[in-house]
Amino acid sequence: IRHYFNCRERSKDNNKLLPSLDDWNLLRQTYTLIVDNTKKWNDPIPPTEGYSFEQQGKGVAAIPPPYYAKQSKGKGRGLFASRDIKKGELVHNGEISDIIFPGDDAIKWKEFIFSLPRNFACDCTDWHWMQMKHVNDDYHMVAALDISVLMNSGGEEFGPGRTPNVLPEDKYSGKQFALRDIAKDEEILTDYDAYWTEWSEVGL
Repeated sequence: IRHYFNCRERSKDNNKLLPSLDDWNLLRQTYTLIVDNTKKWNDPIPPTEGYSFEQQGKGVAAIPPPYYAKQSKGKGRGLFASRDIKKGELVHNGEISDIIFPGDDAIKWKEFIFSLPRNFACDCTDWHWMQMKHVNDDYHMVAALDISVLMNSGGEEFGPGRTPNVLPEDKYSGKQFALRDIAKDEEILTDYDAYWTEWSEVGL
């Protein structure tokens, strides 16, 4: 798929613009049209801010996750802490924002990708991943159609100061917790290897 769309050039472009609200809405409309026509996108938090991370009760506005999206030096787009975050704090809850493509052969995911303009198709091949959601589960294609997918991976290979500062509690969980205190405006980095990837498991 990436070869078909010539995605290498797109992936290496570190000057890509942040997706706009219209961009996220196009991805969501395509998902509804191609994958699940019962899916409702009624979260009061716009995808440019994430999703409803905390519900504050009736009549009180929902709160987005504690991060915002902006350009990341040498990494393209990334997520940055919108406030000081304490070690052990929940930073991202994929159990709210993640969507799972139906089936274990990625057919619907492929139909979704091939229904998108080239740049969006390439972005989604970078943003989406495969994961089991519980012990003895099949692998599924998993995605989110909001800024949470812009979280970059850290590691020694990325240089000093680029080690992960959030990780999921285990390989089945979408919840990412702070490994240490994270200062406001510091980039939030996970480890993509936390979710083992073998594309053949989903027919790719």
